[in-house]
Amino acid sequence: MTDFERLGGEPGLRVLVTAFVDRVFADSIIGFFFVGKDRERIIEKELEHAVAHLGGPQAYSGRPIEHVHQPLRINAGQFRRRLAILRKVLAEHGADEEAAQRWLEHDSALLEKITTGGDCRD
Repeated sequence: MTDFERLGGEPGLRVLVTAFVDRVFADSIIGFFFVGKDRERIIEKELEHAVAHLGGPQAYSGRPIEHVHQPLRINAGQFRRRLAILRKVLAEHGADEEAAQRWLEHDSALLEKITTGGDCRD
């Protein structure tokens, strides 16, 4: 069984991704990155990305992750905030723990592609 299946397939992942995107849009620390952005498009791209790396049948069709995020000048603290929100959403929705951990590990490994390398304390 794939992590995609463990997390409920496309319907289950859509619930998780939608809850996650809702949280990041509303977050007092990183929400400013999403002001004026197309929420539905972000949900679809996050969903594609999750389906692809969790063993589902869909490939990610967006631009390379680093090309999308590097211009935003995201620091490591902001990146960790995103991970904390994802972790909380997965826990609140009772996501399979092993699949959730692999999802978080996958996203954690994107640190260098997404951030400027600085921290909020730098």
